[in-house]
Amino acid sequence: MAKAKRVQKTVYFDEDVWEALEKQMKASHNPNVSAITNDGLRYAMFPEHRNDRDADLVKLYNQFSASLASHRKKSARDMAFIQELILKFTHEFFMHHPSIPEDDKTPKEVEANARLDSFMETIVRGMSELKPLSDRGEEV
Repeated sequence: MAKAKRVQKTVYFDEDVWEALEKQMKASHNPNVSAITNDGLRYAMFPEHRNDRDADLVKLYNQFSASLASHRKKSARDMAFIQELILKFTHEFFMHHPSIPEDDKTPKEVEANARLDSFMETIVRGMSELKPLSDRGEEV
């Protein structure tokens, strides 16, 4: 294939464009300003030169979309499970614990708050070691 005749012109670059061009030249190990500029202009102006790159982007986009859809399904399933767990616990609690008479509410509330604070402190202190139950396997 014979090389086409080249045309020499003076081009003035904006500072940010020049910095990006220099960065691209370093990344591609190609110090030829003309080659990098021509490549960029071909990509911008001729769709047939970006088909391969566009295909890669579409493939990457599809992978991200599939991954996100899978994550959403798993999150929705996990949230439904947590909701059911809380509702089941609440139902069991009400079945096995009678309501507290008004006279006993204040001391019980103080005790409950102290126990809750202790529980939360235990959770916070162990946060760095926390793993989801599903990741624990046989340890549980």
